[in-house]
Amino acid sequence: MSSSEKVPIELPDGVGLRRLPPKSHRSRNAPPEWDVMLDGARIGWIEQWNVRSASSTFYRATAVHPGTGAPIPLESSTDLAERVEKVVAAWKDPARFVRKSSWD
Repeated sequence: MSSSEKVPIELPDGVGLRRLPPKSHRSRNAPPEWDVMLDGARIGWIEQWNVRSASSTFYRATAVHPGTGAPIPLESSTDLAERVEKVVAAWKDPARFVRKSSWD
């Protein structure tokens, strides 16, 4: 995030959010997206989205597996701070969050 942008939540020590530019310049009202940073390294990202029939704002989180670099999709929530915590938790202990099929 640039120094002029205020972080929308209180973050733990060493954790930061960096607002990403819109994916397309054609979309004027693109929902915000953030990189989740831990000690300067990107460990995941969060996308904001809205349900048209509801007034709630949701946050879809994805962590990055520290060993493989593969994305670890996490569930959505209306609490941005909780999603940041979940990305950090998934990066620190990815085995808890990697989904496996029932026949493996």
